[in-house]
Amino acid sequence: LGQYMTTSAPPTVQEEFRLAGRDTWRVVLGTAFGIDPTTIEEMAIPDARNIMHKVAQKMTDQTILDAIAKDCASIEPNDSLQIEMALKHHVVQEALVHKVYLGGEPTSLVEDCGFGPGNEGYVRMQMTMAEHQNDPLVAQYIGTAMMGILKVAGLDTAVQQQAEAIAGSGDAIPTTTSP
Repeated sequence: LGQYMTTSAPPTVQEEFRLAGRDTWRVVLGTAFGIDPTTIEEMAIPDARNIMHKVAQKMTDQTILDAIAKDCASIEPNDSLQIEMALKHHVVQEALVHKVYLGGEPTSLVEDCGFGPGNEGYVRMQMTMAEHQNDPLVAQYIGTAMMGILKVAGLDTAVQQQAEAIAGSGDAIPTTTSP
């Protein structure tokens, strides 16, 4: 389906799927966090790209990377690679939310980008940016930054090995989960 959407689907179908994905994500987040999805304003793609560039820059800030590396290195080795990966993924998620998006002095990144303070600002940002998650430049910014984070977390090799195992088994859906 993904290949069809990016290579073969007519532009009108691509746009319908983009809007359906955006609306679904907004309803899920809005319902979970008590935010009316109709209060989320549209954002032009150049603005979305600028914001995601700021996010990627903060994700690759050396102090963020060092904190993730330190926290992941402090995880006790475990006989189960899945448990160890899950603990490292948790460290990464905590750092992304609390150091990248919500951390900062005197204001957080989400507040600097105009979404408001705290958790509600973070959720509003996610609801707004959902529309542009498949934009090639947005994906490049975030993908490159995430690879750097996964590398310092010690997850880049583990993720690659898991993907290879899934590809080799013929499974279409990963059989493990992480927080």
